[in-house]
This record gives sequence, structure tokens and C-alpha cells, in this order.
Amino acid sequence: MKKLFFVAITLIGLTLFHKPLNAQPVCNSESLPKLPDVTITAVTQEAQAAPHCKVTGVIGSEIYFELLLPNIWNGKFVFGGGGGYVGSVVNVAESLYDAVKSGYATVGTDTGHQAHSLDASWALNNMERIVNFGHQAVHRTAVTAKTLTNAYYQKDITHNYFIGCSRGGGQGLMAAQRYPNDFDAIAVGAPAYNWTGQLGAAMVQIQQAMYPDPTNLQEAIIGPKEQKLIESSYLSVCDELDGIKDGILNDPRDCKFDVGTLLCKGQKTDKCLNKQELNAVRTYYDGPKDSKGNSLYYGFPLGAETSPSGWSLWLTGGLKYQDDSGDYQAGTSSDFVAPVTPNAMFPFGTNFLKYLVYHDPNWSYMGYNWDNYTKDSKLVGETLNATNPVLSEFRKQGGKLLMFTGWTDPGISALATLGYYESVIAHDKTAAEDVRLFMMPGVDHCLGGVGPSYANFLTNLDNWVESGKAPEQTVAYWLDEKFQPTGSRLICAYPKVAKYDGKGDTRDVASFSCVEGD
Repeated sequence: MKKLFFVAITLIGLTLFHKPLNAQPVCNSESLPKLPDVTITAVTQEAQAAPHCKVTGVIGSEIYFELLLPNIWNGKFVFGGGGGYVGSVVNVAESLYDAVKSGYATVGTDTGHQAHSLDASWALNNMERIVNFGHQAVHRTAVTAKTLTNAYYQKDITHNYFIGCSRGGGQGLMAAQRYPNDFDAIAVGAPAYNWTGQLGAAMVQIQQAMYPDPTNLQEAIIGPKEQKLIESSYLSVCDELDGIKDGILNDPRDCKFDVGTLLCKGQKTDKCLNKQELNAVRTYYDGPKDSKGNSLYYGFPLGAETSPSGWSLWLTGGLKYQDDSGDYQAGTSSDFVAPVTPNAMFPFGTNFLKYLVYHDPNWSYMGYNWDNYTKDSKLVGETLNATNPVLSEFRKQGGKLLMFTGWTDPGISALATLGYYESVIAHDKTAAEDVRLFMMPGVDHCLGGVGPSYANFLTNLDNWVESGKAPEQTVAYWLDEKFQPTGSRLICAYPKVAKYDGKGDTRDVASFSCVEGD
């Protein structure tokens, strides 16, 4: 009897003084540890998009972050990358891949400054902010968020992931190169990994050609009529190379169309390009050069000339074609006032040279000589560029890298993404075991375009880690205005391509198979 009494008292004590093993963590600041140089600003229970605890805070003086901890946790953590110059807390893992609904603990950061995502004036003579933006803010946020996650759930994270596109893609490559132990697997889309080449040389030279006078931003040298002429001309020759007439080039490099054939033989008409127009177009397709004709970076493949998320948004556009709302056209959601700009490249490129290279708000590309640019941009490139092809430390601890990009991306050249992948494999052929690249036909920058632009690369990444089997193919979807699928197609791990079987619906993944590229 005494023994039974002792057991009963013991069980009552366990019930009163110990949490059940599967008890829901308490969503308040007291349940989180005090970390050095970290201030928790708020802890709140949220219902959307799935029940979760939201933790906001600041690391150091100005690296803000937002950590979401789902009530039903799958044991995994994913960092969501930012976009543009960031400037507010952005988390693509949540906004695009529904991380919380899927059970992931997830975090995003503003990378250490507050501004519109097209604005880099925050970097003027401020090396601390540049280093935070370049790599340190993501690293410090990852370390902080993982520590808080482990403490909140009272158990260790099983897998740590990163996913991002554009600037987020560059953040992912930087993590693999500089901080190889931060993440077990990383997915990077359209990575902005070479700031001196892409945002500096390429974007600014394109804007020099499109807007020779930087004080007159009403209309670009190339307008909607010229864009339509170029696209219709090469599609008439190359559209059906892949067996389908759908406005999508499976691999634009297979199209041997020479834009020079559109040069006017006499007077300018809607059926030809004059010399100034042809020069502007070639600057885009051929890539930036110095005064001696030496290449400074990659050019762009054919595509996206008339897409709503294509040339007009990124490199042509013009104030003449915008409404009076004062807001930027699309794709750069922010609580801050957008700069007056004809397109996305103009502020991205000019801000880079003004505030990160020369630290001169009055710098102008008018008459700028590119011959000293490589030397002038070297210092900031050492902080911002994630161009190192050596991934041995990341791979040594089991790291996996999944890369993807749209072939028709008018913001970050698909050839540059492909170039980085090829440099990794050239450095170490065994890297092909741990690195995968998916080239997406007809897809613009991160989303949009004539091709199917959405694939759940977070799920692909997780499946790779869980199964140990590298993805060889996945499904990409066309989406409607409500973000619902309206068709599908196969995309394949490079160098394989999706081949139509010659029958069946061309917007059905079942009609395609992966074959070796030509």
C-alpha cells in the first residue's frame, strides 16, 4: 500500500511540476534565452497563415529580423532570402513557399538597414552597413534564429535550409562560400552573386545605351514597337526548334538569330532598327565592355522582350509609360517611398556606383570611362561578390546546393548563373554530386514569363536531404492571378532538357521527358 501511495504521489508531482513531452511551447519573451547583442522587441501569437509564434528583434544596432515558429513544427529550419537592396524584413521562404504552413521555423532579415529595396543611399560612407548587407547580417541572423528555435522547442533542429532568389540567391551562395556550416542545404534562384559585374558594369552600360541622357527618363531608345519587332523576328526562325510553337525557346543559345539583320538599310521604319537602337540592343545581348572592347561581364540570351515582367520592367520602360501613383511598377514591395525611375536597372545600377563604389551621390554615367572600373570596384567586390567556385568546405559537411534560373531573366543573366555552375564543376568534377542546376525555359526574373515559372524548390531541397538522392527533374507550373496552377511542364537538371513527346497537351508535365541536351 505504501508503495502504491508513493507511486501515486510521484505521478502527481510529475504532472504538477513537469511539462508533458509534447506540450506546446509558451509564446512569450520569458520562454526565450537572453543572447549577447540581441534585443527581442516583440513576441506574439499569430493565426495566419498557420498558427505560429512571431519573434521580432534586432541584432547589434540595426540588423532587424523576424522569426516565425509554427505551433506544429516539423523539426526543420529555413532561412528566407531577401531581394534588391533589401531594406525591410523579407522572407521568401514564407511569402513564396508557405514555410510556416509546411511546419518550418523560418526567419528573414532586413540585412542591417531600412530603405526601399531600390535605394542604396544607406551605404554612403558606411562600411559596417555594406559588410552587413554583403554577408554578415544573414550569418548573424542565422546563428541567432537557430539558437532561439532550439530553445523555444527544447530540442535541436534536424535540418537547416536556406532558400532565396535574386539578392536572396546571392545570399545563399555567399553562405555556402563564407559560412559553410550555417546551412545543410541551400536553394538559390537567379543569384545576384557578382555585384561589380552584373549590377555595376552590365546594368549601368545598358542604361547608358537606353537613356544616353540620365536627366531625361521619359522614354528609352528601345520602345514597345522595337521590342515586339525583335521578339517576333527571332521567334519566326526559332520558336519551333523544340517541336512546339508556343513562344518559348527551350535553350535560347540554340537560336542563331543575328539581331544585326534588323539594321535599317535606309530610312527608319517599324520594320528595322537604326544604329543607335541596334547599339542599345547589342549592349544588352553582348554584355558590357571597356573602351578597348574587352568584356566586363556576361550578356543576356534572347527572351522577355515583350513580357510584362520583362524588358519594359527591367531595362527599357520610361516615365512616359507609368501611372501617377508614385509607386514602382511591380516586384519591389516596400513601406518606403520608391525612387523616381524608368525601370528597375536604372536605380540598381546607378545606386551601386554612386553609393557602394565611388561614395559620391552626384556620380553620373554621362561620359563615364569604364577602363578603370575593374580596379575601382575591386574593394567593394571583395565584400559583396560571391564568385568563389570552391565549395569543398560546404560539401565536406554534407552540404547540398540547388540552383535555378529562368532562361529569359532580364535582370540577372541566365548565362551568369550557368557560368557560376560551370566554374564549380570545372574546379572539382565531383561537385556534380552535390550541386544541381535547373534552367527554366521562358521564365523571367524569379517568377513570370511565358514559361511555367513556379516550382517548389524548398520541397525539392528537403527531399534531397531526406532521401540522399539528388533531384534529376521537377515540375514547374503556370500560375493564374490567384497563384493557382493552370498548367505544368517538366524541368530537368542541367545539362538535360525537357523534350516534348510529340503528342498530348503541351501544358501537361506528362507529355515531356528529360533527355541529354544538344
